Amino acid sequence: MRRSIIVVSALMMLMACGSKKTQAESADAAVLDSTVILAQEEMTGVIKELYAAEAKNEGDVDQLYACHVWQETVAAVEKKDSHVAEIGFFNENYWTQMQDSNPADLEARDIKFEQVDVEKGRAVVSFILHSSVQTVRQKFEFCHEDGNWRVHNIIVYFKNADGKEEESNLLEGMRSYLGEPLE
Repeated sequence: MRRSIIVVSALMMLMACGSKKTQAESADAAVLDSTVILAQEEMTGVIKELYAAEAKNEGDVDQLYACHVWQETVAAVEKKDSHVAEIGFFNENYWTQMQDSNPADLEARDIKFEQVDVEKGRAVVSFILHSSVQTVRQKFEFCHEDGNWRVHNIIVYFKNADGKEEESNLLEGMRSYLGEPLE
């Protein structure tokens, strides 16, 4: 009897030690989860604010919501395009994929977080941009810069000539375009 009490006591002590480790791991996971949730909420806010500004044709969206790399690359493309007689790299508003002015009813729907790495300050978010004019599917690659989540890249989906969906990585496209000689 005494032996079984000792065995049960030892087992309870082992379980308690394991329980403390599990509690610490659970606390760390809860902090990580809350950090990811806060980051997701911030990025969702950026997307919604960005498209509210675009719908009102307000201010410089790039300055407010895009990272430095994006801004610098767009500036270099615009500089190159100033020497082109025809249409340059952008044939439409890269935020909305529309050629004319933006409608007042832009709305980001079905926001999905494909990747979120808070420690590295990187995320990939897909969504549907809906309006009375058109509906497009796209992704934003985010980076954490200057204390905020900012758009680092835009990936746009489109139908090719065969009707299959393809994607266009705008940052890669701009970099490639900048490497081409002027004609």
